[in-house]
Amino acid sequence: MIEDHQYHSEDDILKYTHTAFNKAKQMKSLVEDLFEYTKMRQTDTPMNISKIDINQMLEQLAASFELEAEDKGIKIAIDADDKPLQIEADAEKLGRVFNNLIANALKYGDGGHNIILRSKPVSEREIQVSVENDGSQIPEASLKQVFERFYRVEGSRSKATGGTGLGLAIAQSIVDRHGGYIYVTSDPKMTRFIIHLPVKNGERIERVQPTTTPEENLEE
Repeated sequence: MIEDHQYHSEDDILKYTHTAFNKAKQMKSLVEDLFEYTKMRQTDTPMNISKIDINQMLEQLAASFELEAEDKGIKIAIDADDKPLQIEADAEKLGRVFNNLIANALKYGDGGHNIILRSKPVSEREIQVSVENDGSQIPEASLKQVFERFYRVEGSRSKATGGTGLGLAIAQSIVDRHGGYIYVTSDPKMTRFIIHLPVKNGERIERVQPTTTPEENLEE
């Protein structure tokens, strides 16, 4: 409209450029997420593996989200041992996973007041980490679809929350590249994204359906 001189004032120009700028940012975010998703789906994408302390990573992430959480009236707590919980992994990519999950909990956890980051060793070769929030429940019909590309739970499809619908698909791909798996449970009290990861790089953890609730598993 600006190119065709279809404006009447400087305010019109600013309104049109603001719209174009916001759309361009959305497109940039979508392209970046698509590129990241495609990379993580390729088995030959290089991984920068090092020994990392998951508990320390969770502490750092909680601190980075603290101000945003306070603005929303949400408290971020960590339930983990004081001693290090070390695994061999790509720190940057795993950080992306937890970052996505915490951001989602803040963005979509309507009515929630708590986000809990839990971690524990399952065995000498496996750890479990979860990101939990007490916000609104994910509908049963959506639980098996939340990790699909571009899928967004009904009720979160608003301009206010935004998003590309690729965050959880990227998280699942990164966890899979590490030889682990991720799943979600949700009830009226708590929504939990639960991740199982191998301690050593190159190993793969077979998915085992829990015989107890995730909360009971984490507190054993």
